[in-house]
Amino acid sequence: MINFGSRRLFLCDLQSFKCIEGSFNAENYVLLLPAATILQVEVYLNFASQVVRHGCAEVCCVGEYSSALEDALDAMLELEGNLEVATTSLLEEGEALEYFLYGVGGAEPGLDLVAVVERNSTLRRALDSLIS
Repeated sequence: MINFGSRRLFLCDLQSFKCIEGSFNAENYVLLLPAATILQVEVYLNFASQVVRHGCAEVCCVGEYSSALEDALDAMLELEGNLEVATTSLLEEGEALEYFLYGVGGAEPGLDLVAVVERNSTLRRALDSLIS
């Protein structure tokens, strides 16, 4: 966990998400998901469909297939009638990470940030450079 102004940033991968889930505000958090491949779209769509049912307020998708992930997630949310969850997708990593860190939730204080980037060294380094 990294204190980031009035927010807390948690870094994890899919396997460690369950381990940290009790550490962040599970009723008010934003999730960052990479979508660099079609396989990641499938994997992260299944993951996102589970977490949005339990308090995730917004899902930010980043990478070459980020709009495919966002579109699939939006379709799933609409089918479930879960229209209060916001989704965004940005192809350019720097822009996506800046939005994730500074713009999500209207910069609401106390909103926890959870980035599923532990296995993505490029995104991890980019996040580290933005917060240090």
